[in-house]
Amino acid sequence: MTVEAARRQGVENFSVFSNHVLIEPPLRAIVNGGETKVDGFIGPGHVATTVGTDAFEFLPREFNLPVAVAGFEPLDVLQSVVLLVEQFVDGSVESGNARVDNQYARVVRSAGNTTAQKLMDRVFSLRDTFEWRGLGWIEGSGLGISEEYAAFDAERRFEVPGRRIPDPITCECGSVLTGHIKPWQCAVFGTACTPATPIGTCMVSPEGACAAYYNFGRIDRQVTLNLAKTRRSAASAKR
Repeated sequence: MTVEAARRQGVENFSVFSNHVLIEPPLRAIVNGGETKVDGFIGPGHVATTVGTDAFEFLPREFNLPVAVAGFEPLDVLQSVVLLVEQFVDGSVESGNARVDNQYARVVRSAGNTTAQKLMDRVFSLRDTFEWRGLGWIEGSGLGISEEYAAFDAERRFEVPGRRIPDPITCECGSVLTGHIKPWQCAVFGTACTPATPIGTCMVSPEGACAAYYNFGRIDRQVTLNLAKTRRSAASAKR
């Protein structure tokens, strides 16, 4: 809307360096990147407001993974967790009938905001590839500025060096994103990597798994450690 408004008003000293991204390609990368250990997804309500719940239907359809689109109030998130758990309890997942539940129905519709989608299709164009922190390069996952709005494209108007700054090799954000490890199992979690000194994308964003676990998950960490210890003891007893 900002770019469109700038064009209509003839604003010339305005440009955009577009790093907007799509949601399906990285989700596919997570579930197709090997043996995923993610049991289900909480769909982001702000994204779904535009793209709709239909954008997540491929997860249950192709991978039998449940989704619950959620709002951002604490009760919204809790209720979405309940909706995901219920799909396991009622046998939906076990029978291959996982689904997309819409907890945020007061805002989100199945088709999303089609007017916004049409404007986005005009203003943006699909990039061949885009680099995601923690996941690497993913084809067709990023959006640049379209030819129609090229006058506002910073990449065309200025020299953008494209400097790449990879995550340190000690960062295991990719493994956290795919559910292979818990955040606290990363070697730099809570030491070199904290919300005040973030290294990986999972700690950079306050919505990231590592940042959330750092701020709120310490009790759960101790429970997990105790459970792991109990399981190891039981396994040793059996042997």
